[in-house]
Amino acid sequence: MAHNLSDILDGVAIPMAYKLGYMINSYREPSFRAIEAEYGLTRSEILSLIFLYFRDGIAAADICDFSGHLKTNISRAVTALEKKKLITRKPHLDDQRRQLLYITGEGRKMHDLFMPGLVSRERDMVACLSGDEQEQLATLLRKLCAHAPAWNSRPLALERPPRRREQR
Repeated sequence: MAHNLSDILDGVAIPMAYKLGYMINSYREPSFRAIEAEYGLTRSEILSLIFLYFRDGIAAADICDFSGHLKTNISRAVTALEKKKLITRKPHLDDQRRQLLYITGEGRKMHDLFMPGLVSRERDMVACLSGDEQEQLATLLRKLCAHAPAWNSRPLALERPPRRREQR
């Protein structure tokens, strides 16, 4: 790279968001590509399995709300995971239109195949931090995550270009 990485990460108008994005992309993209190549799971399928492993019996819309992923992508992932017998769908007891998702035993096994690699990559990512720094980072991340609903649903304030007056 022609420029020093910190020049770019610190030189943008949104240095904190840019650094957070850089870190998550550096973690997620190579990890999910490797899982996709090894096990044939897409990013949305991986995300859905991780979510269901810890929060079974939820609707696809809940995964969308939590992750910010598009409904079409999660819907495709749910269909694919069901075909692969990694999850099942059952109607909600109170609302038959709503389908609840459950991870199967095979889905848990699949999760357990790829999760050690993700855990190892996370360990590698924070290896440059001391134990105290890792705890401090975890605390700060929890605080930022708890604060996200206060700002992430507000529309982005975009500048509009000045309107050109039409010539007659």
